[in-house]
Amino acid sequence: MKHKLTRNLSLKLLSLIVAFLIWILIDNIDNPTRSKLFRDVPIQVINGESVTEIDKVYDIVSDESVVLKVTERSSVLDRLVQNDFTVTADMENLNEMNTVPLSVVCSDPAVSWDEIEVVPSSMKVKLEQRKQSEFVVNVSTTGQPEKGYEVGRTEIVQGKTVQIAGPESMLNRIGQVVASVSVARISNDQRLSATINVYDKNGDAMQMSRLQVKDSTGVLLAENTVMVDVTLWEVRNDIDVKVEVTGTPVEGYRLTGVSVMPETVSLVGTKEALDALGGQLVLKDSISIDNVSESFIRDMDITETLADNPELRLVSEAEPEVAVSVQIEQSGDHTLRIPLSNLEILNRPEDMNLTFSPADEISIQVHSNDKDGTITVQDIKASIDLDVCTEPGNYEIPVKIELPEDYTLTADVSLVVTAEEQERLPDDDGQNVEE
Repeated sequence: MKHKLTRNLSLKLLSLIVAFLIWILIDNIDNPTRSKLFRDVPIQVINGESVTEIDKVYDIVSDESVVLKVTERSSVLDRLVQNDFTVTADMENLNEMNTVPLSVVCSDPAVSWDEIEVVPSSMKVKLEQRKQSEFVVNVSTTGQPEKGYEVGRTEIVQGKTVQIAGPESMLNRIGQVVASVSVARISNDQRLSATINVYDKNGDAMQMSRLQVKDSTGVLLAENTVMVDVTLWEVRNDIDVKVEVTGTPVEGYRLTGVSVMPETVSLVGTKEALDALGGQLVLKDSISIDNVSESFIRDMDITETLADNPELRLVSEAEPEVAVSVQIEQSGDHTLRIPLSNLEILNRPEDMNLTFSPADEISIQVHSNDKDGTITVQDIKASIDLDVCTEPGNYEIPVKIELPEDYTLTADVSLVVTAEEQERLPDDDGQNVEE
């Protein structure tokens, strides 16, 4: 039996080698070795504290991702994805050329390190002096509280300032530090979490990953967040705006009226401050009419009045200015406004629809020979004759004014009347009838 096994041994070994070579040939045909590229594989930086320990910071000046060329059998390459690779830059290996060699590992055990080519093979960094400075934090709110409330005050629990550490060039570019907090739909005072964001002098957001933010005592802020106390104020509408008038007009003239437009404003404030107003806001600056002989209009800024009370302000997006109209008339002159309902209408055509402009009242100016005389709307009779409005069109028609004795009209009064035919609808007999 032993003789049979060893008979033609060399021939048997040759057959085995040939079979193995044939198997390799077939395997290379069905499962060939080839190369595949994996692009944009991110670089993970480790041991960055080795740089900060020498009071330096680093800035990556090359690409923060690489291309991997993997050479393996097709069956292995076909199952690989980008997440199977980890590319690291160990800052402890930083050399005098300010470059860090890159290393790569694959989670698939079938792929060894010598089958992977990394392009580029190193990461270029720039070292810079580390700096720390203190900055004031501004609170920015987003969203709107429940109706009837606005944000009155905000206060950061950790303090008004933060300490920011990072590259000196970055800190020199910081323009504003903002804590952003959402107040959407809140209806009472609350303590809310806010995220710190840093903006440069152009208003562009800066890269927070390169900055270290601490509170005013030097405690590192977790996830760059602070707590903000939000105090809500009440919104109160229809507060009358008043203005004081001082001085005396030119002799022979008198003050006949002062009006403010708009007449009322909406304010936001604490309940105590709003209640103290008593329903009206008296403007800080008065208006002088010394030696004035004609009417005038002056714009006045409400915020100048509210500046004296830190617990009051205008509602958001309200116009800060009001227009104050001061009417000055010569002694004996009177301006009266007569409602159109007091107007006697004569010869109104029955088949026309009529509209009037102005639509609510007419203004008339009268003069009294008795400078101390008084006149009211009830003392005046006004009428208009519409006998010309028989055809569609626009008509400017004089208003007839009858005044008491010793009074004269100083300016003519007229109304613009628009006449339109009434629409007619057919009746049951097919005849047109007026609507």
